[in-house]
Amino acid sequence: MMRSMVIFSLGACCLCAAVFAGCISGPVIPEPSTTPTGTAIPVGHLVVNETQNNATVYMSTGTILTVKLAENPTTGFRWNLTTTPGLRIVKDEYIPDEPSGKVPGSGGIRVWDISTELTGSQQIQAKYTRSGERIALDETTFSMTVVVR
Repeated sequence: MMRSMVIFSLGACCLCAAVFAGCISGPVIPEPSTTPTGTAIPVGHLVVNETQNNATVYMSTGTILTVKLAENPTTGFRWNLTTTPGLRIVKDEYIPDEPSGKVPGSGGIRVWDISTELTGSQQIQAKYTRSGERIALDETTFSMTVVVR
């Protein structure tokens, strides 16, 4: 009798373990959303920021490259961006971090949309300077090579 009670208890424990093992799993990974969020980016459109400084990118003619760099014009510092003739700046916009844009000392993002016009190796150069000051040796710069095919 004692032996059958032990066997029954062990069997019940094994059965419970098997049932509960199916209930415990790893982390739940959500299914990808079929609805896109944010602003859609057209095919061939590339968005870069300061982490791509000194990078080389390859693009087709007639596509758009968006460059986004942190800027704080309330301190007098602004980006001065130039391109070679095969690139054309089609938009230059400052977007403040603070919606009103009137908080002293608050920064934002300078955004340029640049169209690829001519094939070949093109250059983007930008310097972060304060208007009216002499160029410092430690000035912040951004550069990128755009190979247009």
